[in-house]
Amino acid sequence: MAGTVMAVGAQMSPHRAAYRLTLASSREGSRVTGVVGAMNFAWNDVCRGWTTEQRFQIRFLYSEADDQEMTTSYTTWEAKDGSVYRFNVRKQTTGQPDEEMKGVATLNGEDGGVAHFEKPKPQDIELAPGTVFPTAHTLLLINQARHGDTPVYVRPVFDGSEAEEAGPVSAVIGKAKPLAKDAIVVAALHKDKAWPVHLAFFANDEQQALPDYDTAMMLMDNGIVQSMLIDYGDFKVRAELVALEPLPRPAC
Repeated sequence: MAGTVMAVGAQMSPHRAAYRLTLASSREGSRVTGVVGAMNFAWNDVCRGWTTEQRFQIRFLYSEADDQEMTTSYTTWEAKDGSVYRFNVRKQTTGQPDEEMKGVATLNGEDGGVAHFEKPKPQDIELAPGTVFPTAHTLLLINQARHGDTPVYVRPVFDGSEAEEAGPVSAVIGKAKPLAKDAIVVAALHKDKAWPVHLAFFANDEQQALPDYDTAMMLMDNGIVQSMLIDYGDFKVRAELVALEPLPRPAC
């Protein structure tokens, strides 16, 4: 895995992106009547690893209840060889106690590994063979898309957002499609196509047949997501790219 990640990672573009979150659709009977929010994401190359900073802030409007606001922030460092992942995840939801997940996870190649949590309480959780960390997973998806090896790709992905073993993520990769000529990403990075990728996120529970949620996104070969549709079951949230800034590469 390490060799593959390093080879694909050379093509990734450090960047900062901002997305506007809105309600795309809701099913009959859904209590959610509106969504207002934003997602900010920064991905940096720091020579021996990658860092990411993500802030997800969203307000849900309900038909028969008070609005609810949820804020989630991720700060991570991930080794380029896929072996180490440091994470700090904070969650704040209206009317509920704040949550914080903090720790470090290590992998022994394809043989699995362990996640050591400092917060919310000290504990170790085993990671199954084949588990990867988030940036490594994105790079492997790009590699699959470039070579057209397997249109359906399944891996356990550990991101530190829950104090439990990584659940499987099923990816369906479509054929590359052209982006709109006026897309922000074209102007900033001179790219003109992306792959449609559908991700289904499952809990680590063999009895659960349906995913917790899924996303449909347009993924470019430099790791930038041009758009995303998040399906929570009875409603969908659209993430629209509104700003993109290329970041400098380090002189390693």
